[in-house]
Amino acid sequence: MKNIYLLLLAIVIAPQFIFAQQSNAGEDYTAYMPEVRAFNKFISSGKKPASLLTKEGLEASRNAMKAFITKSTGIQPVIKNIAGPEGEIPLRIFKPDTIKAVVLDIHGGGWIQGIAASDDAFNNLMATACHVAIVSVDYRLAPEAPFPACIADCKTAARWLVNNAKAAFGTDKLMLTGQSAGAHLAALMAIYMRDSLGAGSKMVGINLQYGCFDLGGTPSERQASDTTLILSKTGLAENFKLVFGGWSTDKLEQPQYSPLFADLRGLPPAYFMAGTADPLLDDTYFMESRWRNAGNKTYLAVYPECPHGLNIFPTKLGRLANEKMFAWMKQQVQ
Repeated sequence: MKNIYLLLLAIVIAPQFIFAQQSNAGEDYTAYMPEVRAFNKFISSGKKPASLLTKEGLEASRNAMKAFITKSTGIQPVIKNIAGPEGEIPLRIFKPDTIKAVVLDIHGGGWIQGIAASDDAFNNLMATACHVAIVSVDYRLAPEAPFPACIADCKTAARWLVNNAKAAFGTDKLMLTGQSAGAHLAALMAIYMRDSLGAGSKMVGINLQYGCFDLGGTPSERQASDTTLILSKTGLAENFKLVFGGWSTDKLEQPQYSPLFADLRGLPPAYFMAGTADPLLDDTYFMESRWRNAGNKTYLAVYPECPHGLNIFPTKLGRLANEKMFAWMKQQVQ
C-alpha cells in the first residue's frame, strides 16, 4: 500500500519537475539600474504625442516608428510576395550562410503601425547570432484593414513557411518570434500551426516578447496611468479603440483572438520577456504560467524597472536581454 501511495505521489508531482519554470529570477541587475533610470527619465520627458484617433496623430506615430528602421544590415533581406486574402503579402527574408531553423517573425506596433522592415536590426542580429533564417511578414494594419485581417495574413505566411521551409531553407525546423502585438500574433500562429497545419512537431521554440495575450485587459494593463512609460493609459485606450472598435470583452477574450484562453497543450518551448514597468507585464506572467501548466517548457525573463520594448532600446540591460534570449534560441535549434 505504501508503494502505491508513493507511485501516486510521483505521478502528481512529476510534471511539476519536468516542466518547472526556468527564469532569470535572482540575477543581480543593480549595476545596470542607473542607466535604466536615466533612460526612463529621458523617454518620459518627451512631448506628449497627438491622439491616435486623429489622422495626424496616427500618421505621426507611424512615421516615428519608421524613423528607427535600420537602413543597412549585414545580411541583405530579400522580398518575396505571396498571395494573400486581399492581395499580395510581402515576406522579408534574412538568409544567413548557416541555417539551423527558420523563424517566422511578426513585428509589433499595436496592430496599427510598423512594417516588417521595423525588425531589420533585430532580425539581422538574430539570424547571425542564432544561425537561423528569418521570414518576417508585412501583415495588413488596422484601422484601414479591420481586425482580424492581420491574423488572416499571418496565417497565410505561416502556411507558406510550413509548406516551403525545407525546399527554400534546407530545414523544416521552425520557430516563431514577435514583439508586443507581434507576440500576440505569434502565439496565435503557433496554435494555428499545431491545429490546422499539422506542424506541431516541427516547431522547436517560440520567442514571445512583452506580448498582449488577453485582449480584454489584464490587471496591470487596466491599472496603467498616463505616466506609464511608452504605453500610457490614454495611448492604450486609443490603440484598442482603433483596432477593436466596439468589440465586447467577451468577444475579445474568445480563444481565437486572445491566446491566453486557448488550449495550449502540445506547443513548443517558449521564451517570455517583459519589464516590470510595462503595463502588459501581467500578460507575460499569466501566459507563461498557462503555457507551462499546459505541459510545455518555458523560460521567463523579467527585467526590473524596464519599460515596454526594453530590448530594442540602447541600454546595456537591453543588450544583455537580447544576448540571453539569443542564447536560449540557439539551444532550441541544436
